Amino acid sequence: MTPKQNHVNCNNCSLDNICFPRGLSQEEIHHISQVIKPKKTLQKGEYIFRVEDKFRGVLAIKSGTAKMVAVDHHGNEHILNILLPGELLGFDGLHNNKYRSSVIALETLSFCELPTQSMDALFKNIPSLTKELFRHSSEKMNENNDFIILNKRPAEERLAFFLISLSDRLKKRGFSASEFNLSLTRQEIGNHLGLALETVSRLFKKFHQEKLIQVQSKQIKINDIAKLRAIFTDMG
Repeated sequence: MTPKQNHVNCNNCSLDNICFPRGLSQEEIHHISQVIKPKKTLQKGEYIFRVEDKFRGVLAIKSGTAKMVAVDHHGNEHILNILLPGELLGFDGLHNNKYRSSVIALETLSFCELPTQSMDALFKNIPSLTKELFRHSSEKMNENNDFIILNKRPAEERLAFFLISLSDRLKKRGFSASEFNLSLTRQEIGNHLGLALETVSRLFKKFHQEKLIQVQSKQIKINDIAKLRAIFTDMG
């Protein structure tokens, strides 16, 4: 799901807090900017990294969206998370220097990289970087906890939470909270939420008929965020 304007610059990208932390001298800022690898561009279906790839650093999506996936022993793909512009990824590679999941571009995507070989020196010289990465890692852990709770809830609550979560995350990064594109297919949304394709399609139609949302192809407009949020306010 990409917001209408899905390009991130240094003013609203999560890397803003890494590349240009508050209170740093111009010399420190320059030093960090020299370490960050410039953005790379991928096309839909290309991998940012694959499971078991060697950990190469923490990455930030500059534009576009991606899906984080795991594959079970039967070869079935499970969508673990959706990654939006400005979000960081790659934390799962810190444990044993290998990524435990794969991340695939859902559309044309660009990202920047804080390479692993530069991390130790940066953390030593700029302690605020460590705190910032912990903050982002904790944010992802909280999202994962919400998702575990979500999987035990009724189907209607799952879809409502999914849409509101996207809305909240996009708003946090300076995008529209009420209008955005879904780069996932209905089948992929069902995979992510543990719902059948028919159930996802039925609920989108239901929310549309109740005027909670408007759906036009992949374009979503949330008409009543409060009512949509109220569907799952008793979660947990």
